[in-house]
Amino acid sequence: MKDKISVITVVYNDAANIRNTIESYFSQTWEEKEYIVIDGGSTDGTKDIIAEYADRIAFWCSEKDGGIYDAMNKGISHATGTWINILNSGDIFAFNTSLEDTITAVDPNQADVIYTNCISRSGVVETKIIAPDDTSLLRKYPIYRHGASLTRTSVQKQFLFDLSRKKDLEYSLDWNMIFSIYTAGYRFLKADTFLQVYDAEGASAHRFKSYWYNYKITSNGKFSLPAFLFF
Repeated sequence: MKDKISVITVVYNDAANIRNTIESYFSQTWEEKEYIVIDGGSTDGTKDIIAEYADRIAFWCSEKDGGIYDAMNKGISHATGTWINILNSGDIFAFNTSLEDTITAVDPNQADVIYTNCISRSGVVETKIIAPDDTSLLRKYPIYRHGASLTRTSVQKQFLFDLSRKKDLEYSLDWNMIFSIYTAGYRFLKADTFLQVYDAEGASAHRFKSYWYNYKITSNGKFSLPAFLFF
C-alpha cells in the first residue's frame, strides 16, 4: 500500500500510560497504517492492556529484551510499511490527523526522512517546539525529536540503533542513528506539522550530558575544534 506507515511503540511496565498511547494510534485518520507493540516483559498489567487490542495490532510481543533500543530494532524488523514512526509509551500524537497531515504536507517521493515540529509536555504545561527548516544544521545537533518524524522503512532497516554504543551514548542512540543517515547522504525534508506530544521529563532530559553526547557523535570519535567550540 502506498505510504503505509508502521507505528512502533516500545514499552516496559507502563500500565499507567500505555492505553493512552495505543488509543492515540487508533484515533489517527490516516488509514494506511499498521501498529507494532514491543513489550519488554512487563509485570504490572501492561501486557494485559496490550492484549485487549491484539486483534487490531499487526504484531506484538511481551518478552525480555536488551532495553528500549533493542526493542525498537525488534519492532523495525517487523515493519511492512513504507514509513516508520516511533511512538514511545506515554507519548501521543498531537492531533487525530497528525499522520495524515504530515504525509500529505510534502511530496514523500522527495524524502527519505520527513521530520516535523512537536509539543513538549511538562505536567499540564505544553510548549510547541518548532524544528528548523535548514537541514544542514544536522551536522551540528539534532534539529527535531526522533518521534516527530517518519523514516523510510528501507532506510531505517539499514540504519538500526547501534547497540554496541549503548554504554557510550546511552539515550542518544537515536541521534547517533539520525546523524548516520544524514551523513550517508539521505534526504531530509521538513513538514510544517505537529506530529507528537512527548513527556519532557523523560530519559533524555539531561542537558549537559546531551551536549556531551552530541559532541561525541558529531565529531565521529575524533577531536574536532568546530564541534568542540559548538559544544
